[in-house]
Amino acid sequence: MRTTQKDIAKELGISLLTVSRALNGTGYVSAALKERVLAYAKEKNYVPHKASQVLVRNKIQRLALFSSTLPTYFWDDIRKGIDIAGEQIVPFDYVVSYHNVAEHDTEGYIRLIKEEIQIGLAAVGFVNQRKYDMKRIINTIKEANIPYITFNSDAPKSGRLRYIGSNYGSGGALVADFIGSTLRFATQKRVLVLLVDEHEKIYSQTPDINVERLAGFRSVMETKYPMVTYEVVHFSATLNKQEETTELEQILRSYHGSVEAVYLIPAFNTMFLKALKATGYRNVVTILHDIDANISAYLQDGTLTAAVYQNPALQGYYAVKTLEEIVEAKITIPLQDIEIAHNLVLSENIDILNSTLFKIY
Repeated sequence: MRTTQKDIAKELGISLLTVSRALNGTGYVSAALKERVLAYAKEKNYVPHKASQVLVRNKIQRLALFSSTLPTYFWDDIRKGIDIAGEQIVPFDYVVSYHNVAEHDTEGYIRLIKEEIQIGLAAVGFVNQRKYDMKRIINTIKEANIPYITFNSDAPKSGRLRYIGSNYGSGGALVADFIGSTLRFATQKRVLVLLVDEHEKIYSQTPDINVERLAGFRSVMETKYPMVTYEVVHFSATLNKQEETTELEQILRSYHGSVEAVYLIPAFNTMFLKALKATGYRNVVTILHDIDANISAYLQDGTLTAAVYQNPALQGYYAVKTLEEIVEAKITIPLQDIEIAHNLVLSENIDILNSTLFKIY
Protein backbone atom coordinates (compact mmCIF):
# COMPACT_ATOMS: atom_id res chain seq x y z
CA MET A 1 0.00 0.00 0.00
CA ARG A 2 1.22 3.49 -0.90
CA THR A 3 2.51 5.60 2.03
CA THR A 4 0.74 8.94 2.47
CA GLN A 5 1.59 12.10 4.37
CA LYS A 6 -1.09 11.14 6.87
CA ASP A 7 0.72 7.85 7.48
CA ILE A 8 3.98 9.68 8.11
CA ALA A 9 2.31 12.14 10.48
CA LYS A 10 0.64 9.34 12.45
CA GLU A 11 3.79 7.24 12.70
CA LEU A 12 5.99 10.15 13.83
CA GLY A 13 3.34 11.65 16.12
CA ILE A 14 3.34 15.07 14.46
CA SER A 15 0.79 17.16 12.56
CA LEU A 16 -0.02 16.69 8.90
CA LEU A 17 0.87 20.35 8.34
CA THR A 18 4.38 19.78 9.71
CA VAL A 19 4.88 16.77 7.43
CA SER A 20 3.73 18.81 4.43
CA ARG A 21 6.10 21.65 5.28
CA ALA A 22 9.06 19.30 5.74
CA LEU A 23 8.45 17.48 2.46
CA ASN A 24 7.69 20.58 0.40
CA GLY A 25 10.26 22.91 1.96
CA THR A 26 7.68 25.59 2.81
CA GLY A 27 7.03 27.14 6.21
CA TYR A 28 9.03 26.64 9.37
CA VAL A 29 10.15 23.19 10.56
CA SER A 30 13.20 22.68 12.77
CA ALA A 31 16.21 21.14 11.02
CA ALA A 32 16.15 18.06 13.23
CA LEU A 33 12.45 17.39 12.69
CA LYS A 34 12.71 17.98 8.94
CA GLU A 35 15.58 15.49 8.71
CA ARG A 36 13.52 12.96 10.67
CA VAL A 37 10.51 13.36 8.34
CA LEU A 38 12.63 13.10 5.19
CA ALA A 39 14.44 10.03 6.49
CA TYR A 40 11.20 8.25 7.30
CA ALA A 41 9.66 9.22 3.95
CA LYS A 42 12.70 7.80 2.15
CA GLU A 43 12.55 4.61 4.23
CA LYS A 44 8.89 4.09 3.25
CA ASN A 45 9.48 5.02 -0.40
CA TYR A 46 7.05 7.92 -0.14
CA VAL A 47 6.00 9.38 -3.50
CA PRO A 48 3.92 12.62 -3.61
CA HIS A 49 0.45 12.21 -5.07
CA LYS A 50 0.21 15.22 -7.38
CA ALA A 51 -3.52 14.99 -7.94
CA SER A 52 -4.28 15.03 -4.23
CA GLN A 53 -1.86 17.91 -3.72
CA VAL A 54 -3.73 19.97 -6.27
CA LEU A 55 -7.04 19.17 -4.60
CA VAL A 56 -5.72 20.20 -1.23
CA ARG A 57 -4.29 23.44 -2.58
CA ASN A 58 -7.59 24.27 -4.22
CA LYS A 59 -9.48 24.10 -0.94
CA ILE A 60 -9.22 27.60 0.51
CA GLN A 61 -9.47 27.91 4.30
CA ARG A 62 -10.60 31.30 5.53
CA LEU A 63 -9.61 32.70 8.93
CA ALA A 64 -10.98 35.97 10.36
CA LEU A 65 -9.97 38.13 13.31
CA PHE A 66 -11.89 41.03 14.86
CA SER A 67 -11.04 43.96 17.15
CA SER A 68 -11.99 47.59 17.78
CA THR A 69 -10.23 50.58 16.18
CA LEU A 70 -8.73 52.48 19.14
CA PRO A 71 -6.00 53.07 20.01
CA THR A 72 -4.95 52.93 16.37
CA TYR A 73 -1.24 52.38 17.03
CA PHE A 74 -1.95 49.28 19.13
CA TRP A 75 -4.18 47.54 16.57
CA ASP A 76 -1.76 48.51 13.79
CA ASP A 77 0.90 46.49 15.61
CA ILE A 78 -1.55 43.60 16.01
CA ARG A 79 -2.06 43.72 12.24
CA LYS A 80 1.70 43.43 11.63
CA GLY A 81 1.76 40.10 13.43
CA ILE A 82 -1.38 38.93 11.62
CA ASP A 83 0.14 39.85 8.25
CA ILE A 84 3.41 38.00 8.96
CA ALA A 85 1.61 34.81 10.01
CA GLY A 86 -0.88 35.16 7.16
CA GLU A 87 1.93 35.29 4.59
CA GLN A 88 3.46 32.14 6.06
CA ILE A 89 0.30 30.09 5.56
CA VAL A 90 -0.66 31.39 2.11
CA PRO A 91 1.16 28.44 0.44
CA PHE A 92 -1.20 26.13 2.31
CA ASP A 93 -4.25 27.82 0.80
CA TYR A 94 -5.22 29.99 3.76
CA VAL A 95 -6.73 33.45 3.51
CA VAL A 96 -6.64 35.67 6.61
CA SER A 97 -8.79 38.76 7.09
CA TYR A 98 -8.62 41.25 9.96
CA HIS A 99 -11.54 43.56 10.74
CA ASN A 100 -11.32 46.70 12.91
CA VAL A 101 -14.90 47.42 13.92
CA ALA A 102 -15.98 50.90 15.02
CA GLU A 103 -16.57 51.17 18.76
CA HIS A 104 -20.14 50.35 19.90
CA ASP A 105 -21.15 49.08 16.43
CA THR A 106 -22.45 45.67 17.44
CA GLU A 107 -24.74 45.46 14.41
CA GLY A 108 -21.84 46.15 12.04
CA TYR A 109 -19.72 43.60 13.90
CA ILE A 110 -22.33 40.86 13.51
CA ARG A 111 -22.92 41.79 9.88
CA LEU A 112 -19.21 41.34 9.12
CA ILE A 113 -19.15 37.97 10.88
CA LYS A 114 -22.19 36.77 8.92
CA GLU A 115 -20.60 37.90 5.66
CA GLU A 116 -17.47 35.91 6.49
CA ILE A 117 -19.57 32.88 7.41
CA GLN A 118 -21.49 33.10 4.17
CA ILE A 119 -18.27 33.12 2.15
CA GLY A 120 -16.98 30.16 4.14
CA LEU A 121 -15.18 30.56 7.45
CA ALA A 122 -12.96 27.92 9.08
CA ALA A 123 -12.11 29.65 12.40
CA VAL A 124 -12.41 33.01 14.19
CA GLY A 125 -10.37 35.08 16.64
CA PHE A 126 -11.81 38.05 18.51
CA VAL A 127 -11.10 40.47 21.35
CA ASN A 128 -13.60 40.40 24.22
CA GLN A 129 -14.46 44.10 24.51
CA ARG A 130 -17.14 45.72 26.64
CA LYS A 131 -18.06 48.29 23.99
CA TYR A 132 -19.96 45.65 22.01
CA ASP A 133 -22.70 43.20 22.91
CA MET A 134 -20.28 40.29 23.01
CA LYS A 135 -22.97 37.78 24.01
CA ARG A 136 -24.74 38.33 20.69
CA ILE A 137 -21.45 38.29 18.79
CA ILE A 138 -20.28 35.05 20.40
CA ASN A 139 -23.69 33.42 19.91
CA THR A 140 -23.54 34.29 16.20
CA ILE A 141 -20.24 32.39 15.94
CA LYS A 142 -21.51 29.48 18.04
CA GLU A 143 -24.67 29.09 15.97
CA ALA A 144 -22.49 28.69 12.87
CA ASN A 145 -20.51 25.96 14.70
CA ILE A 146 -17.19 27.71 14.01
CA PRO A 147 -14.22 27.22 16.38
CA TYR A 148 -12.91 30.42 17.94
CA ILE A 149 -10.21 31.88 20.15
CA THR A 150 -9.76 35.15 22.02
CA PHE A 151 -6.76 37.45 21.89
CA ASN A 152 -5.75 40.59 23.80
CA SER A 153 -8.75 40.39 26.15
CA ASP A 154 -10.21 37.06 27.26
CA ALA A 155 -13.67 35.52 27.57
CA PRO A 156 -12.71 32.39 29.57
CA LYS A 157 -16.27 31.07 30.04
CA SER A 158 -17.31 31.51 26.41
CA GLY A 159 -16.09 28.16 25.09
CA ARG A 160 -13.06 29.63 23.32
CA LEU A 161 -10.25 27.18 22.51
CA ARG A 162 -7.34 29.42 23.54
CA TYR A 163 -6.53 32.89 24.86
CA ILE A 164 -3.49 34.75 23.51
CA GLY A 165 -2.50 37.89 25.36
CA SER A 166 -1.25 39.39 28.58
CA ASN A 167 -2.18 39.11 32.22
CA TYR A 168 -3.05 42.75 32.83
CA GLY A 169 -2.78 42.44 36.59
CA SER A 170 0.87 41.48 36.14
CA GLY A 171 1.38 44.64 34.09
CA GLY A 172 0.18 46.78 36.99
CA ALA A 173 2.32 44.72 39.36
CA LEU A 174 5.38 45.39 37.19
CA VAL A 175 4.72 49.14 37.43
CA ALA A 176 4.36 48.95 41.23
CA ASP A 177 7.67 47.10 41.53
CA PHE A 178 9.42 49.65 39.33
CA ILE A 179 8.01 52.68 41.16
CA GLY A 180 8.39 51.13 44.60
CA SER A 181 12.03 50.25 44.11
CA THR A 182 12.78 53.61 42.47
CA LEU A 183 11.20 55.58 45.35
CA ARG A 184 12.71 53.45 48.11
CA PHE A 185 15.06 56.26 49.15
CA ALA A 186 12.92 59.20 48.01
CA THR A 187 11.70 61.82 50.47
CA GLN A 188 7.93 61.89 49.89
CA LYS A 189 7.27 58.47 48.34
CA ARG A 190 3.94 59.65 46.93
CA VAL A 191 2.40 58.45 43.66
CA LEU A 192 -0.37 59.91 41.50
CA VAL A 193 -2.34 57.18 39.68
CA LEU A 194 -4.52 58.36 36.78
CA LEU A 195 -7.62 56.38 35.83
CA VAL A 196 -10.46 57.18 33.45
CA ASP A 197 -14.14 57.68 34.26
CA GLU A 198 -16.27 55.79 31.75
CA HIS A 199 -19.46 57.54 30.69
CA GLU A 200 -19.83 55.78 27.35
CA LYS A 201 -22.08 52.79 26.75
CA ILE A 202 -20.68 49.45 27.84
CA TYR A 203 -22.36 46.04 27.87
CA SER A 204 -20.50 44.41 30.75
CA GLN A 205 -18.37 45.29 33.76
CA THR A 206 -15.79 42.71 32.70
CA PRO A 207 -13.23 42.40 31.38
CA ASP A 208 -11.92 45.80 32.48
CA ILE A 209 -8.22 45.97 31.67
CA ASN A 210 -7.76 49.20 33.63
CA VAL A 211 -9.29 47.71 36.78
CA GLU A 212 -7.06 44.63 36.42
CA ARG A 213 -3.96 46.81 36.10
CA LEU A 214 -4.93 48.86 39.15
CA ALA A 215 -5.57 45.69 41.18
CA GLY A 216 -2.13 44.34 40.29
CA PHE A 217 -0.53 47.68 41.16
CA ARG A 218 -2.31 47.88 44.52
CA SER A 219 -1.49 44.31 45.49
CA VAL A 220 2.26 44.75 45.04
CA MET A 221 2.42 48.29 46.38
CA GLU A 222 0.57 47.43 49.58
CA THR A 223 2.44 44.19 50.28
CA LYS A 224 5.99 45.11 49.21
CA TYR A 225 6.11 48.91 49.50
CA PRO A 226 3.82 50.00 52.35
CA MET A 227 5.99 53.07 52.85
CA VAL A 228 4.85 54.40 49.44
CA THR A 229 1.48 56.16 49.34
CA TYR A 230 -0.62 56.60 46.23
CA GLU A 231 -3.78 58.42 45.23
CA VAL A 232 -6.07 57.37 42.38
CA VAL A 233 -7.52 60.34 40.49
CA HIS A 234 -10.10 59.97 37.71
CA PHE A 235 -10.46 62.07 34.58
CA SER A 236 -13.26 62.03 32.03
CA ALA A 237 -13.14 60.14 28.73
CA THR A 238 -16.14 61.89 27.21
CA LEU A 239 -14.53 65.22 26.31
CA ASN A 240 -12.84 66.13 23.06
CA LYS A 241 -9.08 65.86 22.70
CA GLN A 242 -8.33 69.46 23.59
CA GLU A 243 -10.51 69.34 26.70
CA GLU A 244 -9.00 66.02 27.80
CA THR A 245 -5.53 67.48 27.51
CA THR A 246 -6.62 70.53 29.52
CA GLU A 247 -8.19 68.35 32.22
CA LEU A 248 -5.06 66.23 32.54
CA GLU A 249 -2.97 69.40 32.67
CA GLN A 250 -5.15 70.72 35.51
CA ILE A 251 -4.76 67.48 37.47
CA LEU A 252 -1.00 67.38 36.94
CA ARG A 253 -0.61 71.05 37.91
CA SER A 254 -2.54 70.50 41.13
CA TYR A 255 -0.13 67.70 42.14
CA HIS A 256 3.04 69.38 40.88
CA GLY A 257 5.76 69.25 43.55
CA SER A 258 3.75 66.94 45.83
CA VAL A 259 4.28 63.60 44.06
CA GLU A 260 7.40 61.78 42.96
CA ALA A 261 5.76 59.42 40.47
CA VAL A 262 2.83 59.54 38.04
CA TYR A 263 1.26 56.38 36.61
CA LEU A 264 -1.21 56.56 33.70
CA ILE A 265 -3.30 53.36 33.46
CA PRO A 266 -5.69 53.87 30.46
CA ALA A 267 -4.63 54.36 26.83
CA PHE A 268 -4.59 58.17 26.68
CA ASN A 269 -0.87 58.30 26.00
CA THR A 270 -0.68 61.19 23.54
CA MET A 271 -2.77 63.49 25.73
CA PHE A 272 -0.86 62.49 28.85
CA LEU A 273 2.54 63.12 27.27
CA LYS A 274 1.45 66.53 25.99
CA ALA A 275 0.16 67.39 29.46
CA LEU A 276 3.47 66.34 31.04
CA LYS A 277 5.32 68.62 28.62
CA ALA A 278 2.96 71.52 29.26
CA THR A 279 3.22 71.25 33.04
CA GLY A 280 7.00 70.89 33.06
CA TYR A 281 7.24 67.71 35.12
CA ARG A 282 10.92 66.90 35.71
CA ASN A 283 12.73 64.61 38.14
CA VAL A 284 9.48 62.67 38.56
CA VAL A 285 8.97 59.02 37.65
CA THR A 286 6.40 58.89 34.84
CA ILE A 287 5.11 55.63 33.40
CA LEU A 288 2.33 54.41 31.09
CA HIS A 289 1.24 51.34 29.10
CA ASP A 290 1.90 50.49 25.45
CA ILE A 291 4.10 52.00 22.78
CA ASP A 292 3.19 54.53 20.10
CA ALA A 293 5.25 56.55 17.62
CA ASN A 294 5.89 59.36 20.13
CA ILE A 295 7.27 57.24 22.96
CA SER A 296 10.87 57.16 21.78
CA ALA A 297 11.28 60.95 21.79
CA TYR A 298 9.63 61.35 25.19
CA LEU A 299 11.82 58.64 26.73
CA GLN A 300 14.94 60.23 25.32
CA ASP A 301 14.16 63.77 26.47
CA GLY A 302 13.20 62.60 29.98
CA THR A 303 9.52 63.53 29.87
CA LEU A 304 8.66 59.84 30.21
CA THR A 305 10.58 57.44 32.45
CA ALA A 306 9.25 54.08 31.26
CA ALA A 307 6.55 52.34 29.23
CA VAL A 308 5.09 48.87 29.78
CA TYR A 309 5.27 46.91 26.52
CA GLN A 310 3.38 43.70 25.69
CA ASN A 311 4.35 43.27 22.01
CA PRO A 312 0.97 43.36 20.23
CA ALA A 313 2.49 41.89 17.08
CA LEU A 314 3.08 38.63 18.92
CA GLN A 315 -0.59 38.47 19.81
CA GLY A 316 -1.60 38.84 16.18
CA TYR A 317 0.98 36.32 15.03
CA TYR A 318 0.07 33.59 17.51
CA ALA A 319 -3.64 34.18 16.99
CA VAL A 320 -3.32 33.30 13.31
CA LYS A 321 -0.98 30.35 13.97
CA THR A 322 -3.40 28.99 16.56
CA LEU A 323 -6.36 29.23 14.19
CA GLU A 324 -4.32 27.37 11.57
CA GLU A 325 -3.48 24.68 14.12
CA ILE A 326 -7.13 24.31 15.12
CA VAL A 327 -8.26 23.90 11.52
CA GLU A 328 -5.47 21.51 10.50
CA ALA A 329 -5.79 19.25 13.54
CA LYS A 330 -9.57 19.66 13.86
CA ILE A 331 -9.12 20.64 17.50
CA THR A 332 -12.27 20.78 19.62
CA ILE A 333 -10.87 20.88 23.17
CA PRO A 334 -9.19 23.90 24.82
CA LEU A 335 -5.49 24.46 24.21
CA GLN A 336 -3.04 25.91 26.72
CA ASP A 337 -3.19 29.71 26.73
CA ILE A 338 -0.28 31.75 25.36
CA GLU A 339 0.69 34.56 27.71
CA ILE A 340 2.55 37.55 26.25
CA ALA A 341 4.91 38.84 28.94
CA HIS A 342 5.15 42.50 29.91
CA ASN A 343 8.47 44.32 29.60
CA LEU A 344 9.62 47.75 30.69
CA VAL A 345 11.05 50.04 28.01
CA LEU A 346 13.33 52.83 29.27
CA SER A 347 15.72 55.20 27.55
CA GLU A 348 18.52 52.71 28.32
CA ASN A 349 16.94 49.88 26.30
CA ILE A 350 14.96 51.90 23.78
CA ASP A 351 16.86 50.30 20.89
CA ILE A 352 14.66 47.21 21.16
CA LEU A 353 11.86 49.27 19.62
CA ASN A 354 13.96 49.74 16.48
CA SER A 355 14.85 46.06 16.16
CA THR A 356 12.78 43.30 14.58
CA LEU A 357 9.34 43.05 16.17
CA PHE A 358 10.08 39.48 17.08
CA LYS A 359 12.14 36.59 15.77
CA ILE A 360 10.16 33.62 14.55
CA TYR A 361 12.65 31.84 12.37
